[in-house]
Amino acid sequence: MLNPEIVCRLKKLWLAFFLFISFPAFAELPEQYDFLNLTQALQQSKAQQKPIMLYFGRYGCSTCRKMHKEVFTDPAVLENYSQKFVLAYVDTESGKRIKMPNGERTTEMQFAARNRILGTPTFIYYSKQQQPLFKRAGFQTVEQMIQYSDYVDQGIYKTRKLKEYMAAQ
Repeated sequence: MLNPEIVCRLKKLWLAFFLFISFPAFAELPEQYDFLNLTQALQQSKAQQKPIMLYFGRYGCSTCRKMHKEVFTDPAVLENYSQKFVLAYVDTESGKRIKMPNGERTTEMQFAARNRILGTPTFIYYSKQQQPLFKRAGFQTVEQMIQYSDYVDQGIYKTRKLKEYMAAQ
């Protein structure tokens, strides 16, 4: 028969291991950016009358890390997005609950599925009136991110399609 002290230590070790592997891992966000959860971002956007840039990511996303390292570190991107947008983040694998403007509660994962987010990173841009304008998936360059910012901030979306605008740049 096993020593009761050893049994107690094994139980504690098993519990610690179980908690470690079952604890949800959260996606890391780019430093220097003030990303809010979607509920907070919708409220802030409405109060400040600013457009939203919604970033869908997930833990372990190598393309997200590449965006953080090569794009979100660029001073022009930081300035543009920090000043012109309310920044929101949704973890596509998270069970964290969010509240929609109509009062509905859902999880970040369900919200991502509803928006047909098939890969990360994906970015959805919203007008000041919180109407979706366009979606971009995958790695985006510094130049593209600046162009998207200008397209929304300058209201170009009201008169031109994104594809036309990008082709003219």
